[in-house]
Amino acid sequence: MFFTAPDFWRRKERSSSILFFLNVLTLMIILIPGIPGVLSAEEKKLLEFTDNDSRGGWLSGELIFTVPESVDSAEKSAKISKYVLRWGNNPHQRLGMFLPIVVLQPEKSGTRMRIKFKETKIPQGATHILLYARNENEEEKEFYSLILIDKGVPKSKPQEIVFEQTGKKGNRIQGKITITRAWDERDLTHYAVYWGESPETVLRSQPPVTVIEKKSWFGSLASQLQAPWKSNTLSEEIDVLLAPEATHLLVFSRNLTGQLNDGTSVKISVTKEEKKVKNKKMQLKLKTAPSGMIAGEVSLVLPKEETDSEHYLLFWGKDEKTRLGDLPAITQFEINKIKDGLTVKEIQVSTLTVMDQNLQVSTVKDAVRKLKYEFPLKTFIPKDATHILAYTQQKFWFQDDAERRLIGPVASVAIEDPDGSKQKRKKITKIQEGLKNFSITNFKKDTIKAADKKGYLVNPPVGGKLIESQNRKAPDWRISEYRGLGLGLSLSGLNGIATFYDYNLDENQQLHYSIELTGPQVGSTFKSLRLTEESTDMQSIESSLSGNSLEINRTLLSATYRWFVDGSLIWGITEGFYYGAGGGLGYATLEYKGRDANVTTGVSGDIETFNSTATVYSHSTKGVGLFAVLDAGWQGLENYYFQVSLQPSFYFYYKDGFEETSIPVDPNQRSTVKDRWSKAKDLSRLLLGFGVFF
Repeated sequence: MFFTAPDFWRRKERSSSILFFLNVLTLMIILIPGIPGVLSAEEKKLLEFTDNDSRGGWLSGELIFTVPESVDSAEKSAKISKYVLRWGNNPHQRLGMFLPIVVLQPEKSGTRMRIKFKETKIPQGATHILLYARNENEEEKEFYSLILIDKGVPKSKPQEIVFEQTGKKGNRIQGKITITRAWDERDLTHYAVYWGESPETVLRSQPPVTVIEKKSWFGSLASQLQAPWKSNTLSEEIDVLLAPEATHLLVFSRNLTGQLNDGTSVKISVTKEEKKVKNKKMQLKLKTAPSGMIAGEVSLVLPKEETDSEHYLLFWGKDEKTRLGDLPAITQFEINKIKDGLTVKEIQVSTLTVMDQNLQVSTVKDAVRKLKYEFPLKTFIPKDATHILAYTQQKFWFQDDAERRLIGPVASVAIEDPDGSKQKRKKITKIQEGLKNFSITNFKKDTIKAADKKGYLVNPPVGGKLIESQNRKAPDWRISEYRGLGLGLSLSGLNGIATFYDYNLDENQQLHYSIELTGPQVGSTFKSLRLTEESTDMQSIESSLSGNSLEINRTLLSATYRWFVDGSLIWGITEGFYYGAGGGLGYATLEYKGRDANVTTGVSGDIETFNSTATVYSHSTKGVGLFAVLDAGWQGLENYYFQVSLQPSFYFYYKDGFEETSIPVDPNQRSTVKDRWSKAKDLSRLLLGFGVFF
């Protein structure tokens, strides 16, 4: 018979355990050295700044600049000679003609350089600090941008803005602006809406479209009570002049100190009138040319109804809507109206350079509505250029030497497919292939799957904008819905009804205020709800035939400071649990009225006598004290919420004038009153409440 000693198995298990831990240790030795490399692969912050000036529009503090490893220059031979910090009105654009904030000499990579701001005024329109690398040829390249966070202004921007246009009369536009409030509204008072020429750039020449005040305390509460499942929004109807350069609406958070630089935008839909303006046609007639070159004539057909003076420029494009880099214009045209006596004439000036101008003067009636440009011989097509784009530029009498605003493209033409025949054939082929396997059922399924993968709602809200679904955690909700109002039952020696108000200081800290009332009315309520057997449990002794009565009223005012447990603990089930401590004021009153009657009898001969005496008792007193309270429980996360809290409490100071000798002994009156009054001093309670966050 084969037999294995027990020690053999113990040794085998021990060796297996040792081998397992050795394997884990080896794996850690291999992986741990690579972790810092992975972490360092993340993009480093080259600029860091925290504002210490509480005034909006002013900066005080240290800007820390970390010298980068390397900078890609336009010319490899051109070394970086300086680093330049400038004001910007968006992440990629300098603010006007302001001088640099500071020019720094290059230092060793990784060096941290500190620039001190002391009561520095922020230029109007500045939203960012831009870092440029300047090479030996005095050429600057944008390298990094840092958004300005002004301490005195709000810290949270609006979540969303939606514009629903209802009409347009002339230059006036009508519609409804809907703003989804900022995630944290505690430090803001208003929302300011501006016209924008891009999703990030405000038209500074235009006043605000509107300024909307945030909802009041009661307004926010009413909205949450009515529809807690909906986003808390603000709406306003507008009827304003439409800025010709406006392409977007931008909204910013604002308070009495200043305005947050970071905003939220929405693109304005193209109106019918704008479509007419952009309804221009470009034609390209190509001639034979060597590979990489272009020869022929490009023309821009103007609308007949166009009567204003215009300025047109042609650019190379990388597609039908986007310019190719910062390449100069291919050519430009300027059309002006003049009055020669009674005849209105039109002057057309086409120019590539100042020395190369072509002038055409004719009456408006006889004017040619086509702008033509002949490509010079041996004109090279820039790399990645696929289209020729036409833009307009506004030009006023006071802007001859200033940079004018581009609008467009108003027309485009493909270089390789000028008549669009190739593109048409591609579209037709694609439609034909799609129709072969088209199915309504599959179309719906594919739409839902695509929406789920991207995290978007299938049915868009008003305005047609798809909103990314957001799964907020409890700390996030405590920032957004930082106020809570509720009603609950307090179960203790003397049961009561409590109202409470919660105020979240941040995502993990909360102030809890409570008022608890106990009295005959409350006792009747508990009895009607069958929460107690007798109303005497609520401090009321029913008036007897002898006229005995007892009434005790108690009011407790308390405030506790709560800390929420980390929601990531214990597989996330701790989310909503809290603990805390605080104190309060207790005030109680006692009203007793009673009678103690004594009867004696005597028999003398055939005569029976009765003697009765009655003593009337009345006692009124009050008790007041300060108490400490511990607090622990669970609270709901958002919107309507349930709350359960265990609050052990005790008086550390108490004073009352209760005299038990003022209460008769019989029939058990003194013991009953003493018991009820002692319960009034017992403060430990269980709070069950229901409320709403807003």
